[in-house]
Amino acid sequence: MSAREKIAYLKGLLDGLGPVKDEGQNKIFAGLVDALDALSQEVADQGELIEEQRELYEDLADDCALLDEDLDALERAFAECGGEVYGDDEDEDDDEDEDEDEDEFDESYLSVTCPSCGYVFYYQPEEYEEDETLQCPGCGKEFPQQNR
Repeated sequence: MSAREKIAYLKGLLDGLGPVKDEGQNKIFAGLVDALDALSQEVADQGELIEEQRELYEDLADDCALLDEDLDALERAFAECGGEVYGDDEDEDDDEDEDEDEDEFDESYLSVTCPSCGYVFYYQPEEYEEDETLQCPGCGKEFPQQNR
């Protein structure tokens, strides 16, 4: 017996009781049965939504499989023409670019520690004149630049 069938059975029992001495109890039971009915309807609606999502997922998985097959065919066709789809040259270029970026950061920024609060931060010396002071972002106090 499903949840909806059980709730319908409870409704039938409640209706079959007829007049009860305590009308308050009858209202409570009717309210509980109505709440259970609403919950079971909500569960049924959620089940339908889950089924719709499952169907969408299956469609998406099928589309991904087709794309994967097309990509494989494209890679094979490209390889037959003598091309290389994923060459090692690209990886080496990426590594060199990363090394250059790190070198540029190391050269353009200096690390400095605030003598007052010990806060460590970076600054670009070329942005400041030689006698210009630095202001600590941690405590706000000014202090002279360190030797470049």
